[in-house]
Amino acid sequence: MNGLFEILSNKEWMIQLEFLHSILPTLQYNITNHATLGIEREKKSPMAIGQQGQDFIREYQVTEDGTVLPAYDGWTGADVLGNMKKPFVNVMPVDGPITRNGGACSYGSRDIRDWMMKAADNKFCQGHVLHINTPGGSAWAKNDFQQGIDYAHAKGQRVIAFIDGLCASAGMYLAALCDEVYVMNPKDQLGCVGVMAAFFTMKNGDKDLSTGETYHEYYDPESVDKNKQMRDIAEDEDATLLIEYLTQLGEEFRADMKAAFPNADVDEHLKGKIFDAQDVMGILCDGQMMLGEVIQRVFGLADGTVKPIERTAGREIGTSGTSAAHGTKGEGTAAYGIDGNIISTQIKSINMREQFPALFALLGVEEMQMTEEGSFVNMELLETLNAAIDGSQKELAEAKASVETLTTEKAELEQKLTDAEAAHQQALDELNAKMTEQETALATKDETIATLTQEKEDAATQLSSLNETLAERDKTIEEQASTIESQNATIADQNATITELNESAGAKGQGGGAPQNNGQGVQAPSTYSMEGAYDPSLSPAENRKRIQAYEAEQRKRLAKG
Repeated sequence: MNGLFEILSNKEWMIQLEFLHSILPTLQYNITNHATLGIEREKKSPMAIGQQGQDFIREYQVTEDGTVLPAYDGWTGADVLGNMKKPFVNVMPVDGPITRNGGACSYGSRDIRDWMMKAADNKFCQGHVLHINTPGGSAWAKNDFQQGIDYAHAKGQRVIAFIDGLCASAGMYLAALCDEVYVMNPKDQLGCVGVMAAFFTMKNGDKDLSTGETYHEYYDPESVDKNKQMRDIAEDEDATLLIEYLTQLGEEFRADMKAAFPNADVDEHLKGKIFDAQDVMGILCDGQMMLGEVIQRVFGLADGTVKPIERTAGREIGTSGTSAAHGTKGEGTAAYGIDGNIISTQIKSINMREQFPALFALLGVEEMQMTEEGSFVNMELLETLNAAIDGSQKELAEAKASVETLTTEKAELEQKLTDAEAAHQQALDELNAKMTEQETALATKDETIATLTQEKEDAATQLSSLNETLAERDKTIEEQASTIESQNATIADQNATITELNESAGAKGQGGGAPQNNGQGVQAPSTYSMEGAYDPSLSPAENRKRIQAYEAEQRKRLAKG
């Protein structure tokens, strides 16, 4: 039940969602019914494969002759792994969902880590094979696998992933940490790169629908950050903090995948899609092999008869510890007696040729013999080597002279470049000065144009005002002319009336009955006739007063006369 307990208590996962969906009823049953998770029993040591009455455990060692040995003797409890005296490859399964503590018929990542480190400590261990069939699991498991593989590398041992079925999510992360990855079948599935969170949560005050119990959750006032991710999600579905953490894990996951599988396309292969092995061959896996072939490859990588693949050839594999296949790492292959002791050592010439290709090419030889005391050359090879060194020294002297010449030429070119840059800078400064002057003149011109434009606008405003004034004056003049014309017509009418009056007065004077002077009318000569006439230069009122004054004067005279 350890695995179930971990699933219930852990929330960050690198796993296929189908697995969580499949166990959802089990999770709900344990939550709502308060079912016990069981008491953790002392972990049993791995047993021999297929022993009757014993658990089926698949941690085992394989020797060069194909012998398969369990890690522990199921009958006697003997530590077979610790007492191995022959070169062997350590094979360990990663089967089912990956949890740290194990359970559900599989070991946890801590168990795998500890077994790998224990095997790596055996000087006869040549390397490790992880037999993988998993939908993924806990995000934390990656740290355990990393620690175990780094420890094996420090011991000079390589780790190969062998996929038989499914390698998804955290399983793919584990494969990326390995030196090489092989599949059993072209239809094996790989990928599902990414991180997810899946968990149950309740907020304070929620009621269990099955039991009727009310859930209570209280914190001291200073514990504001305790369980904040869970509380935010439960209270108002704010998953900001959790998403930030998942994003960080996902970025780390994809970066490690890209570093391990440089041919992988970030957008195509590292966004969560699952692939058939045949579709990502050479991208997320390195080839197809049987398990036995993979084990033999580990032996070959250990003794140098097989080269590591190009993808991982640059990985640093330590040289600490002693390898049975090498004696001490790097010394060569070894032959062993029944008791495991080294009886002879000889390094293959082909390995020397691969390790020192320049030396073989220089001496013009195909192979060189090497014993425990070292490798030796004859006089002919020494002369060849001496001549090559002489030639190299002459070439070195010529190269030094060439370097000195090139250095001088470089200095001259640098000086010319400096002079050219100075001339260019001077020309640029002069051009900038001219541009500044032109910009100043242009600014002055713009100011003048602006002033003239304003003056023009002001003059136009004044002209418009004057035109309006003249128009008003013309209108006034027209009105005055009309008035004068009307007045002139009135004056003409008055003159005509006066003329009629004068003629009428004259006619009455001729008929008699009136005074002597009165009958003469207007035709009688008078020294005042012009004084009493209408003067057009005066206004009607002034003419009326003038005529009235004149008539009054005449009446006075007549009265006297």
